[in-house]
Amino acid sequence: MRVIAGTTNPSKLVGIRRAFEAVYGAIELSSIRVETPNPQPLGLLEILHGAKLRAETASKSVNVFDFSVGVEAGIIQVGDFYIDVQLAYVMDNKGGVSIGLSPGFPLPRAFTDGIFRGDYRELEEVADAYYGTKDIGEKGGLIKLLSKSMVTREDLTFHATLMALITFMNRELYEGNVR
Repeated sequence: MRVIAGTTNPSKLVGIRRAFEAVYGAIELSSIRVETPNPQPLGLLEILHGAKLRAETASKSVNVFDFSVGVEAGIIQVGDFYIDVQLAYVMDNKGGVSIGLSPGFPLPRAFTDGIFRGDYRELEEVADAYYGTKDIGEKGGLIKLLSKSMVTREDLTFHATLMALITFMNRELYEGNVR
């Protein structure tokens, strides 16, 4: 099985691989770098747009694939809380599409304020500045730091991708739900 991912982020690739191998066994995973218009998506629609762009761009970069995947992290507001969540957009070579979400976690207000003021372009920059890390988004993510290594970005990507694969695992139930 050939899977193409619209990212070169090592954390995302580990999570994508784990999800596909849990469902389908051994896979051939390749990846391409895809730039999205917004380095820090805000709201589910921006997150969805980024993930979809990643998957569609990746699918056009190869001649043969079984699945194409885009994973985008972003911030959603739930009441007074700002929550970080990942969305996986998975498409197959027959035109089937599905999405899945990771568990979300609350963000420190000081971190989101820095983004909303324009001091930082994305959450990774805030985390690196606060913790003195470099490229934390590719090394377990902010969630690894906040959860004291109990949860990693790889885990969040795994869960988002696995949730998207539910549609493909149960095609007979989802016919007509997704194009």
